[in-house]
Amino acid sequence: MTEWTRDKPTGELPRIVTPNLLWTGGCLSIEYQGELAHGHFSTYVVRGSEKTMLVDTGHASHWKAAEKHVEDFLGDRPLDYIFPTHAEFPHGGLAAHWMKKYPNAICVGDVPEYPLYWPDLAHRIRQIKVGDEIDLGDRKMVFVPAIWRDLTTLWAYETTGRVLFVSDGFAYLHYHKAGHCDFMTSEHAPPDVGLIQFFNERALRWTRYTDTRTTFADIDALLRRLNPLMIAAAHGGVIDTAKVMVPLLKDGMLMGQSGAPATIAKLPIKEAKASAPTK
Repeated sequence: MTEWTRDKPTGELPRIVTPNLLWTGGCLSIEYQGELAHGHFSTYVVRGSEKTMLVDTGHASHWKAAEKHVEDFLGDRPLDYIFPTHAEFPHGGLAAHWMKKYPNAICVGDVPEYPLYWPDLAHRIRQIKVGDEIDLGDRKMVFVPAIWRDLTTLWAYETTGRVLFVSDGFAYLHYHKAGHCDFMTSEHAPPDVGLIQFFNERALRWTRYTDTRTTFADIDALLRRLNPLMIAAAHGGVIDTAKVMVPLLKDGMLMGQSGAPATIAKLPIKEAKASAPTK
């Protein structure tokens, strides 16, 4: 079994979760039922023995702080790979900033449109797909399907530390204020299911309109196959209590907009046709 030593929380990001994993980015205030709570917009750096990788580029409001955090974490080493999990602004919007700061870094992802955005950087953008791997030396980053996703998305699994990077998946909001931003799930009370629903409706809007249960077998199979020690989400604290959190996340994804359990009714085909408005 992989062993790792976590750094203690300080209350604010960055946090060196393990000697080779940096958690940076920051929180933004979000109003929930008349009260301000914090929501994460996280960025991660994986440091291998030979190469390094940034996972998600971060929110623009956190650029200066994250830039310093990454510099301090890497020391005299460069950033070799930049992995935007998808093209949405908090995940890929700062890709060009990082590429210009680290002129030898390669941007990797399912990002076929990026060469059109930044033609001067097109020669440093590499298209990848599920099943591809990038060797960082003493660990690999393996790209896996994004089950709970927004837009075209890739997830990644770091093989030595056994960390699954899930972008918008596993999102949750919880009542924490300044001073609790770098807590992992084992270090705070489980989030309320309504708070999970609230954030998922914004990070994964399709959860409002579809039967999310159709995704549960796939997510369970992926977790059984990879058996991650940690799940690193863009929106929410690092999950190190998956057995507790995954059932809560599923419950949150099943709730309707009102906060009550969603009622999912499927009409037989004939009835559905009969109930359609006539022209």
